Amino acid sequence: MSENQGGTAALRLKKRLQIRLNNVIACILMIACVTGSVAGTGPETRESSYAIFARGFRVGELKTVCSLVPATGKKILKFESATRVNANLVFYSYSLVGKEEALVGNDGAFQYKHTAKENKSSLQVEGKLENGLFQFEVSEKGSRRTVTIERKKYDYTTMECPEVAMKKPGEKMSLRVLDLENLEVLTRSYRYVRNEEVDVDGVRLMCKVIDFEDSHKKCRRWIKADDLGVVIARQDGSGKNGSYSLRMTKLNAA
Repeated sequence: MSENQGGTAALRLKKRLQIRLNNVIACILMIACVTGSVAGTGPETRESSYAIFARGFRVGELKTVCSLVPATGKKILKFESATRVNANLVFYSYSLVGKEEALVGNDGAFQYKHTAKENKSSLQVEGKLENGLFQFEVSEKGSRRTVTIERKKYDYTTMECPEVAMKKPGEKMSLRVLDLENLEVLTRSYRYVRNEEVDVDGVRLMCKVIDFEDSHKKCRRWIKADDLGVVIARQDGSGKNGSYSLRMTKLNAA
């Protein structure tokens, strides 16, 4: 292989890895912890830690906090996540720091904020549901835009896990989901595969294994309901440009 051919091959590999990592982040930042209803007993805060893998390499970590919002008179959960990816390879370097926040009530998410810095690019999204409209202000690469979506046009958002209500393996369903990554409503299909135990830091969790697919991604989740909504013990995803795996490493509830 000539020097030019070697440089071209390295560039192609760099581009493929960047696309794969972008797919990883797109799915990870949408990891949800809540359902449409909140139990009245049990712990008031749950902290979870995850390891992120892409192409067999551990490339980052994700930490989430899900907590009851006190003194509101309503059942409201606050979801916060922090993602950090740092892939330093011989031919390529990639970094991302992302934060996500949402408020979710019995009728779903009604407030949302997402900030991210990917290499030298930055993104900020803020949205609020009012008067039947979920309006988002987006700032990206020096430009601003507004996206408005009617509440009646979707059943759930990607901040929620409606699949936890599925009853038995083999069950299927399709829902209209507001994708908070792409700010569009899409049809997501779900299939309850089986029940399976997952080990998290020495603790065995009996989980539902659910496959879901939409026009942007295909994922398999290992989920378990608790008093704060849903625990996602593991998530494996794939798309046109690669695959990733997200594994829970630690779970604390207080």
